[in-house]
Amino acid sequence: MITRQVSPETTEMARRTRGRGALDWSILVGLVIVVVVDAAAQLIEGAIIPPVVMTMIAYLVCIAVVATGWRWAMLFPLVLCTLGIMADFASGYPPFALTHPSDNRVAFVTFALIYPLLVMVIVVSATKLAQTLRHETIHTPRWLRPLQAALLGLSLGALLIGVGAKPQTASGSSAGGAGTEVVHLGAMSFAPDIIALHTGDTLTVIDDAAVPHILANGSWSASNQAQPATESGAPVIQNVELNNNTRVLGPFTTAGTYHIYCTVHPGMNLTVIVQ
Repeated sequence: MITRQVSPETTEMARRTRGRGALDWSILVGLVIVVVVDAAAQLIEGAIIPPVVMTMIAYLVCIAVVATGWRWAMLFPLVLCTLGIMADFASGYPPFALTHPSDNRVAFVTFALIYPLLVMVIVVSATKLAQTLRHETIHTPRWLRPLQAALLGLSLGALLIGVGAKPQTASGSSAGGAGTEVVHLGAMSFAPDIIALHTGDTLTVIDDAAVPHILANGSWSASNQAQPATESGAPVIQNVELNNNTRVLGPFTTAGTYHIYCTVHPGMNLTVIVQ
């Protein structure tokens, strides 16, 4: 019988490679909190936003893979969390929500909590990847704790600022007790590009940039082909012009998902979810 001798160093390296260490737990805890916060925000708002649900599913996949203790599991949160942040900021909504906390406090609190956590997850994943590529024993660097404390302080500071911000009254709010939500227009985008309303609400559209826009029912296709549409239950929106001013659309009286686009700027779409 041939007996293979395994050194203690090799055994310890294998155990650390397959097991879940402090870096893995940092990733897992961060992603779990992100998913819980995103889910709570949708419940509070009373609307299910499909892109947010897809992002949550991606983060759940990351949690499942990291929980296995697989050696290269850190690649999943490193890639998916980075893409998640990029996709969010491409919509233009997170920067707006973070700089206008009184417009939607739920969105502000959500973003103020999840983005520092996602940054931490990305940094920790990159750290573990670097250690793995250098064939080092996976360990917690000295600077990680101060970084986590700094990110926690950033979130708490942002929350305190947001809670103290004074609410702003939207121009052109509808009368009779019906609510209104606000969408801002940038040079070539809606912020946010997905909005949730309750039946009977109106939509206040504010053109912040001195750029002309013309809104209508429909959307731009993936290949930037204009697709005008008449959607059952949607208010008729045809050639609504904005140029550094405010217009009120609606009310939206029927539950459903509707689409509005700017006929001037290809790819400038807005999805309105009414519940």
